[in-house]
Amino acid sequence: MAMTEIKPKKVLDHEWVILMRAAQKIGLQKEEVRSFLRQEKEPTSTNVHKG
Repeated sequence: MAMTEIKPKKVLDHEWVILMRAAQKIGLQKEEVRSFLRQEKEPTSTNVHKG
């Protein structure tokens, strides 16, 4: 009898899946998303909310 390899199931974050599907829908390529996520931006006045 042959032994089969048991692979663990991957659990995906539901919100992450929604985000990636939205990126696909607007035509973003995988590498564009990766590049964006790798960017380390300094806070600027346009992306910091002042209270």
